[in-house]
Amino acid sequence: MQKPILTLLFCGLFATYAIAQNNSTTPKIVKTTPEFADCNVDPALTEIIVEFNQDMGESYSVPDRLNMPLITGQPKWINKRVISIPVRLYPGKTYSLLFNSQKFQNFRNTQGIPLNPTELHFQTRSISFTTLNQKAYDDFIKIFPLKYSYSSLKGINWNDLLKLNRSELINSESRAEFGLKLLNLLKNAEDPHLWVEFEDQKYFTFLPEIIDQYSNFNKLFERLHNMYYTKTWNCVAGSIDSIGYITFRSWDADLKTLSFYTWPNSAIPMISLSEVLGKVLKYPNLIIDVRENNGGNEEFARQFAGLFIKDSVAYEKVRIFNENSKKFDDDFVKWLVPGMNKLNYNGKIILLTGPGVMSSCESFLLMMKQVPDVKIMGTTSYGSSGNPVPYTLSNGVVVYIPSWQVYTMEGQLIEGKGIRPDIEVLIPKENFQAKDALFEKVVWGIKNGI
Repeated sequence: MQKPILTLLFCGLFATYAIAQNNSTTPKIVKTTPEFADCNVDPALTEIIVEFNQDMGESYSVPDRLNMPLITGQPKWINKRVISIPVRLYPGKTYSLLFNSQKFQNFRNTQGIPLNPTELHFQTRSISFTTLNQKAYDDFIKIFPLKYSYSSLKGINWNDLLKLNRSELINSESRAEFGLKLLNLLKNAEDPHLWVEFEDQKYFTFLPEIIDQYSNFNKLFERLHNMYYTKTWNCVAGSIDSIGYITFRSWDADLKTLSFYTWPNSAIPMISLSEVLGKVLKYPNLIIDVRENNGGNEEFARQFAGLFIKDSVAYEKVRIFNENSKKFDDDFVKWLVPGMNKLNYNGKIILLTGPGVMSSCESFLLMMKQVPDVKIMGTTSYGSSGNPVPYTLSNGVVVYIPSWQVYTMEGQLIEGKGIRPDIEVLIPKENFQAKDALFEKVVWGIKNGI
């Protein structure tokens, strides 16, 4: 009984749309694929076609709205009157698309006259979960393990494992069941950059092991003078005994907009990172601390590291999948470029690292290795970098698969091995209970000229 009611609703909307188009100079939509009110659309449809009654400009507006289909790429004009919008559809769903709105009016004819806001509503037909899961399984085996950058690292025969679990996956009675069974299968990789997403929730196949305490930031911060901190305490700066100090506990904020409170008086107007750096870089020695940093946005890490170099320098080799050879044999090099406001700091820098450092922060270690007068101290980093790429399967489950292999400039693979410091400092975990033992050791060493 639902479909006739829905069809009548769509027909009413279509009639309203037709009456509204009463200006002969205003462009009109004359045809769409799928058609307005079509309630039997094939969910395998990959593009929506919109045809106008006159020549149009090259721009478009498809504003976000509820029940909007997933747009998988940039819309493309086939000719001056027809545009194709790439989409991903799912079975048994009602979709709505809006062309132009009161705010966004980029669908215009060649004279600049905008299309009046117009809606397209349609519904995809239902498909059994078994059929969907079969398609999803076929989707997955086309990309995995082929495009998983570390598929051979663990010595797992993924093809055999997938075949063994085929029946379980295909006979799942819901998207969530398929997703959880796939999650359980992928746990064998023990890869923190490999995860599954469904019902708008991410499920990680692996979480890093518990790592022995190698810092005590509460005690460390008690020792700092002239301290500045961000709202989340992810970045803290200050000084101790004429030594500058700054920590980044994650790369999750654009450094251009980062603002700091003054401790202990948070009522003082906030200051920028450049102002904070001006205060901590007046000393001849600087400690940069990333021991709790397990990654984030590598671009933010580059912003900071770029402040300390004068010329562009290569810091990392990356190997990605080659579509022609079907192997991971396409190499490129990452470069660190001087920042617009480079610091020209001439002092010595000690960079503190530890076993919790991973992903884009390991790339940061490689960046800072290229900076003169930098010594990396601590213990070997975790050893994991993946750049996960999402793949949406036919049943709506999304799999994020690591897409690259990262190497040092000397050709050492980071995955599973980590990055060794210039100076290894092994300290028993019990030494961190009452103080930050590594920090205190480095401060003592700097003061005593070691």
